[in-house]
Amino acid sequence: MAMPIPPMKTLRTFTVVAQTLSFSKAAKLLNLTQSAISKQILHLEELMGCSLFERAGGKVELTEAGRRYLPSVVEALENLQYATSTVMQTSETKSRIEVSVPPSLASMWLVPRLKAFRNAYPNIELAVRASVTSDSQNLYQSDIAIHCLPLSTHEEEAELLIRERLMLVASPELVENTQSIDDLLPLNAISHITRPQIWNQFWHELDVAPSGPTYGTGFEHFYMALEAVKHHEGMALIPQFLIREALKRGDVSNPLSLSFNSLYGYFLFSHGYKRRLGPVKQVIDWLKQELLPTVGECKTA
Repeated sequence: MAMPIPPMKTLRTFTVVAQTLSFSKAAKLLNLTQSAISKQILHLEELMGCSLFERAGGKVELTEAGRRYLPSVVEALENLQYATSTVMQTSETKSRIEVSVPPSLASMWLVPRLKAFRNAYPNIELAVRASVTSDSQNLYQSDIAIHCLPLSTHEEEAELLIRERLMLVASPELVENTQSIDDLLPLNAISHITRPQIWNQFWHELDVAPSGPTYGTGFEHFYMALEAVKHHEGMALIPQFLIREALKRGDVSNPLSLSFNSLYGYFLFSHGYKRRLGPVKQVIDWLKQELLPTVGECKTA
């Protein structure tokens, strides 16, 4: 008689609990209640006939049986996902790859490059969605995801693509007579409402202590701040690799060539089994290649 095989959702729950060593964190990541997580693990242990976790004093640890079981479960799930994705991809004449990126990166950097991508990879169809970084379960949304996160992030599979270098920009008309930093201080400093500290970091880098700087309307995304700059609302701090094209066109100016390295970077996330798929690997390689010309710029002083 064949041995019973646990349900896939139960095995998935087991791997998440094993990786987080927390029923509550696993519940959050899987969008389940902690009670549901506990019931699934208990059912799995009853089926296996042994304990997989030790629970003591609010802490969760893998038992010896759990440690031996985990690598095989992870490998089996990845192989199944890989096989499924491979069949799905090869069954279509055109591969559809979903890419999740920050809204500003999409509008200011990716969209202008889509035509070149289609010419290079006519058999890959990109579906672009806005990334959300407020919840850890969104880090791996889509086939490929890029998130702007603190450089101190410790996600194991996070791959740093580019460190963020923020550049001071303003409309050419506002700064055409700028001779020194003092000439910039009367201008409105356009705030980034999700990262209000960047102006303080900027002034600190310049060793400037402006007395009562004037802050203009705050915006959530860099592409909004760029539009405000174009409409003479003040000056803004925008990632160098995002603003490069607008600078070349003369839409904005970088007075006194001022910029500084922030404490953030753009990280790539993609599950291992997806990275092995040809079309996903091609998109990742293309993203890295397209960023290469700007990486050097963002490392300059």
